[in-house]
Amino acid sequence: MLVRFDEVLVHLDIGASELSAWIEQHWVLPVEEDGDFLFDDTDVARVKLIAELRNDLGVNEDAIPVVLRLLDQVYSLRRALAELNEAIRELPESAQEQLREQLGSDDGQSSERDPFRD
Repeated sequence: MLVRFDEVLVHLDIGASELSAWIEQHWVLPVEEDGDFLFDDTDVARVKLIAELRNDLGVNEDAIPVVLRLLDQVYSLRRALAELNEAIRELPESAQEQLREQLGSDDGQSSERDPFRD
């Protein structure tokens, strides 16, 4: 569902100039259509995150792009790991067992749950 610029302002209680600045700085990338910005769920969540970083946590403006870049990397890595885990689950059991042996701890006992089983 797409949300208009003014709806984001009301929903998240932020100022128009503030949100416009975040768009200009490419911190959030809504779609522009007929002179209005439209935000999807991911955009709205990012605006909310930026507002929390700025207002609730006191992160300064210079640090925001660094924090956003790091969070983007974390989310990207999580997606990649989920895809890798799914690919491993589709392997034959013998290949999964071989991976467990390769990735296991020195004593053969893993301190964490088996990533190939639920």
